[in-house]
Amino acid sequence: MKIAILGAGVAGALLGALLSNKGYDVYVYDIRKEYEKACGDAVPTDYKPIIPWNTKVRIKRFVFTLDSQDSYSISYNYSKWQIIDKWEWINRLRAQIKNFNVKDSRFIDPKGYDLVINAKGPYNMDAEIVYTTRAIVKVPEIFDYVVFDFDSNLTGFYWIFPSEIGDNETILNIGGGFLETKINRDLLMDYIRKKFPKFEVMDVRGAPITLSEPKDKNNRIGEARGLVFPLSGEGIRPSAISAELAFEAIEKEKELNSFIEANMKKFISRIRIQRLLLNLYIKSQNREFRRSLLRLLFKRDYLLDAYLEDKIDLEGINESIRLIKYGTAT
Repeated sequence: MKIAILGAGVAGALLGALLSNKGYDVYVYDIRKEYEKACGDAVPTDYKPIIPWNTKVRIKRFVFTLDSQDSYSISYNYSKWQIIDKWEWINRLRAQIKNFNVKDSRFIDPKGYDLVINAKGPYNMDAEIVYTTRAIVKVPEIFDYVVFDFDSNLTGFYWIFPSEIGDNETILNIGGGFLETKINRDLLMDYIRKKFPKFEVMDVRGAPITLSEPKDKNNRIGEARGLVFPLSGEGIRPSAISAELAFEAIEKEKELNSFIEANMKKFISRIRIQRLLLNLYIKSQNREFRRSLLRLLFKRDYLLDAYLEDKIDLEGINESIRLIKYGTAT
């Protein structure tokens, strides 16, 4: 079987490498030779891909700020999140693909393949997206926790993630994304100046993130299939899982779409619940109502835990209650 994969981000590169390493006649197409999409690079530690990535920082503490006034935090006695070297991982996956081609997928003739898989992330432009901007910033201090900074006037948040921690300095991944306004370099720099008296900017770039379900999910994987948690923006884990499931479906000669849907039922349900909650938040123009919703989240450790692992449903919240009860969070 001759297979084409359009796009070589998390899902496309992982599936391409898995198929290529197993001897499949697979051709992967991407408009760039090197992967360089902006991202927070954060993944819950409960998942490890078949082809492993390198973890740069492990996170135990999380701080949530509302309107630059109220602050809430949760800490764990184990690593809840990991900051991965996403660029290195994806470029390493691309290097394992025998037939990797730098070419715009719009000019690929699907008739030349038995199976064409769409892994173009948000770039199909058939779903609602939010534009984010992130900066890689060096600060002369140790900063080993994650910050989510919410503004109840807007839909979205700023983030501060430690990317590399040295002896007396930290490289931070700082970014933001809001539906009501496109965060540009100037706005992000203003935010960084308010947070850090001294800093050095190493890189700034933007990227879209998918929020809604795409119109067409046929033979799609990863973000192209809408597998992004809209309240957190986390898409690395579900994208990678969808690629592994697509590989398994091809190996077992299963129908790809139904196989992914069946095996990602819990993820898909939780993503849809997050979309409903996001729409409720968007439709409310009352700032005090928005503040109340966010405070409800922040003041309950089990809801924060469910948010951090994108398990906001009855089963996931009950799981978080048990976790908090037995002392894994403080």
